Amino acid sequence: MAWGQTDYTFSDGGKKAAYRLSADEVFSPSSQAVPSVRSASNWGGGQVHVLQSSGVMKTLRRNYAQSRAQSRQSMAPVFYYQGDLPSAAKLAAMPAAERAKRLDSARRVMTAKLLVQMDESRYQELAATQPSGKETSLLSGWMLVVYPDAFAALDAVEWMIKKGGWEFTPVFARVSFTRQAALQRQVNDPLYPKQWHLANTSFNLNMKNAWDQATGKGVNIAVVDDALEIKHEDFTNAYPLESGYHRNFKSDGAPNDPSPAKASENHGTYCGGLAAAAGFNNIGVTGVAPEARVMGLRYVGGAVADDAASIALAWQPDGILTHVSSNSWGPQDDGKSDGRVSELQLAGMEKAVTTNRNGLGTVISVSCGNGRTDGDDASYDAFSGSRFAIAVAALGRDGKQSSYSENGMSVAVTAFGGEFNPPEVLWSTNVSGDEAFQLKATNFPTTQAPVNYTDAGNGTSAAAPQVSGAAALLLEMNPKLGYRDVKEILMKSALRDGLQGSDDFVLNGGGFYFSHSFGGGLMNVSGALDLASKWTNLGPLVNASATADQGGGIPDGGDFLIRTFDFSKANLRVEHVEMTITVKHARRGDLQFAIVSPFGTRSTAMQRPNDDNADFTDYVFTSVHHWGESSTGQWQVGVKDTNANSIAGQLVKVSLKLYGVAQ
Repeated sequence: MAWGQTDYTFSDGGKKAAYRLSADEVFSPSSQAVPSVRSASNWGGGQVHVLQSSGVMKTLRRNYAQSRAQSRQSMAPVFYYQGDLPSAAKLAAMPAAERAKRLDSARRVMTAKLLVQMDESRYQELAATQPSGKETSLLSGWMLVVYPDAFAALDAVEWMIKKGGWEFTPVFARVSFTRQAALQRQVNDPLYPKQWHLANTSFNLNMKNAWDQATGKGVNIAVVDDALEIKHEDFTNAYPLESGYHRNFKSDGAPNDPSPAKASENHGTYCGGLAAAAGFNNIGVTGVAPEARVMGLRYVGGAVADDAASIALAWQPDGILTHVSSNSWGPQDDGKSDGRVSELQLAGMEKAVTTNRNGLGTVISVSCGNGRTDGDDASYDAFSGSRFAIAVAALGRDGKQSSYSENGMSVAVTAFGGEFNPPEVLWSTNVSGDEAFQLKATNFPTTQAPVNYTDAGNGTSAAAPQVSGAAALLLEMNPKLGYRDVKEILMKSALRDGLQGSDDFVLNGGGFYFSHSFGGGLMNVSGALDLASKWTNLGPLVNASATADQGGGIPDGGDFLIRTFDFSKANLRVEHVEMTITVKHARRGDLQFAIVSPFGTRSTAMQRPNDDNADFTDYVFTSVHHWGESSTGQWQVGVKDTNANSIAGQLVKVSLKLYGVAQ
């Protein structure tokens, strides 16, 4: 292994991504002793060990090659994703705590798998790398090649680079972050009567007679999170453990058990309760869909490989349907990450919406992110911004945009996340037992919630499961709805009156109102059920695309550099607009991006002042603000440098793709 070579560019599903291999770090998921360690820090459920030198790494590699079964299988090389890091000089100049946070966010750990562009016929060409097996992936034209351990996979990387002619990427493990904003105090309201997001006399989800029409019966919700306590007293609607409908992707615990391993793994149980805590049982709280069935997928919170994410997002066990997937997690919300997710994750989402539910698709709700106070914008989040997802923003009980809830061109709808202080915090289920109760009481001494429950929740983490529950009600009302139909119904029926955000509502050319703060507006459950009961499904999805290969200098602190796309021959009723753009800039956070339709509707990805990363960056932005508009005519894309004192940047290339229904 040539440890002097530290920079790599991999092909993730055909998209290039730059990484740096750490020459003096190894990751271990256990507490095993590692020789010649200078320091160690907790990360991803294990530890990152900093070795005395790169020479120690060479010795370890040599020893492990001789006795692989003893130690090497429990260690892995450490990489850093360059798209989430500033220059080496800027990184070194940061305060230690900030630098550590940036490194934690960019860290990736090698697994024993490589994602390789090939079919079965090429597998024998890899015999020299000594793979232990192969697996199909959810990404068409790409296979997973499995090795005995992560270092063996790294050896294969070196072989393929030297050999040439291979498109591939390691399957990395990363840490995803839950999206509950940090709390200062706990709310002290009693159970359901104080679940103000359901029962508030002013702003609420407009449940009215919703539960007289639908309760989620016959609908399955997959909760993808840090854990889910399926034996909780208020999850009598969870499938039993022996059903095989749950999954644990973490290294500790049984593979079929999503239950928390410790009291602090409470995020998924909290979010799951907001979606589907059992109702009408005289126990605890109630979810939006109180009679839906629940599946738990224990994924978030440790270093878990991207192929696991693809499985979790595409989850549909044999024998049942996955109607809804609830996801209150995603990339770091620090206003600095470029928000990129792996192609395997996106492939899992695509499989879920195209093949699950007999082709009608799983409805995937995703929290849009809590980084507004850090200057983040949800437009940059490729997970919540995927056209396969419903991106959910957060609102306080007073109708004001939650202080942390991000704006973005991908935000589709809003539910309640509240704020930091009573009574603006939500009630839900908590991990059962005295240990969890004492942990809650220690962190929030004003708590009034009894054992097994919490009054300490907020964030876009809280908002997304409310949309998951509402989707379950819609699918009980009308089981023939596709995933795109559910998204349009929620946006079309949403409420706007009285909402106060940083961006006003605008009526687009298709008759839809949108705001970068709230999407279509506050979710209106009763109104959505009324629409669903008489809905005619959207037609087959089609698309049209155009590319502008000519680059251009981005004016320094000036007007937008504009590129025009001619869709005069296209004839779509637009749903999603997807812009793929490559820019080069010394400080990419100074850039602002915009899409303008022929009608004049503008959707914007705002500048992010804290993002000081530089060099080439590929962004994929997805807008819902043009939903319902006609595609025909001239579309414009603009990029603007908002800092008059920065170095002028360069637009390299940009393409636009419109998805919708043929008119």
